Amino acid sequence: MPAADNMNQWFGTLFIHKGYYRNAVFKFQMVIPADYPNRRPVVQFLSDMWHPLVDQQGFLALQYQFPQWRPHRDYLFHVLHFVKAIFKKCFLDTIQEKQALNKEAFRIYRQENKIFGKLAQQRAQLSITDSSLYDNFPANNPIKFTSLSEEEFSDLKQKMMNSVSSIGIPSSSSLVAENHSMLLESLKTRVTD
Repeated sequence: MPAADNMNQWFGTLFIHKGYYRNAVFKFQMVIPADYPNRRPVVQFLSDMWHPLVDQQGFLALQYQFPQWRPHRDYLFHVLHFVKAIFKKCFLDTIQEKQALNKEAFRIYRQENKIFGKLAQQRAQLSITDSSLYDNFPANNPIKFTSLSEEEFSDLKQKMMNSVSSIGIPSSSSLVAENHSMLLESLKTRVTD
């Protein structure tokens, strides 16, 4: 989503569901150069990141996927797809040391995979702490997370339950409503923890 004050600065949030970084919520920004599409954009993670292709300042090695940026053949959606793909094991397996910006993360991934998994999970857990989720940095980031009060949560839960019943789910499908309820309880736990 572009910043309101700068159409060349976009913000995004990744929700990782599987793999080493499961349950992570990673925020990032993509800066599009003024002469785009002639030059590739720059992607920087705003969340604390520990990954072989991400340096200490959070910059992603786009040159790994786009060694030569090809105007009118490489597009922003390709970059976004790449940002999402870097967290998959099948992708991590393809990284070579010379391409890694974080040599330590690369070495640990290759030599001590269980430790890599624990360190990746640390970053994932850090990404869902209140300070990571609710501190809106930078200020022009239009994607903002807010905590729900108990009352707001109950209202939202009721609306979701009503929407399930209003679409005419047969009683034999009460499992769907039960799953909605479990999902909401899970969200509540994450929000209040």
